[in-house]
Amino acid sequence: MSLRKTDAAILHVTRSGPRPLEKAPRRGALLDILVTDSVARYWILERPAGLAGTAELDLLAAERFAALYGDDPADWAIRVDPAPWSKHWLACAIPLRYATELPRSAEAAGWRVRQVQSRYLREFNRCCRHLDANTAFCVAARECTTIGLIVQGQWRGIRVHPPLTHSTAGFDTLLQRDSRQADLPAATLRPVVVGSLRAMAN
Repeated sequence: MSLRKTDAAILHVTRSGPRPLEKAPRRGALLDILVTDSVARYWILERPAGLAGTAELDLLAAERFAALYGDDPADWAIRVDPAPWSKHWLACAIPLRYATELPRSAEAAGWRVRQVQSRYLREFNRCCRHLDANTAFCVAARECTTIGLIVQGQWRGIRVHPPLTHSTAGFDTLLQRDSRQADLPAATLRPVVVGSLRAMAN
């Protein structure tokens, strides 16, 4: 973990749970909690007509989450990026035990939690300024492979697959399948792959 005041240490949450939480090197040291995509849930939310505000958006996202995954949304922290110019919004859900309870434990150990974020969203936010309007953005990690489809600057699909080391299909096949499911021509999307297994996507 980093000791510089300007950097945040990272606590990784894997499929089997969070890595051991160390005591902060000094009171108030920054900590980011990074949740694997094999734990997070994603979906695309179509912007409804006449949305009345954030409370209505939260209710809509929770209802859609329950319909897609069959889980109680009260047990999850659900976030939506409601870009005003877009008709399709990316939604993400993280279990509350990692979104709220784990930060409380970290703060009790002397950390100041800066953010709780999924791996895919962290990588996307790092790279988004350099992406084309038509992109298949992929995070190829050791626990899973996450592919998001962006068409004309708008989210059109996102899926989490097994890691490329354990997949019977190669990256190109996964991209073609995801594109067909979203009714999109894969050839129009420029693949951008990041993550520790990115070399396997070439």
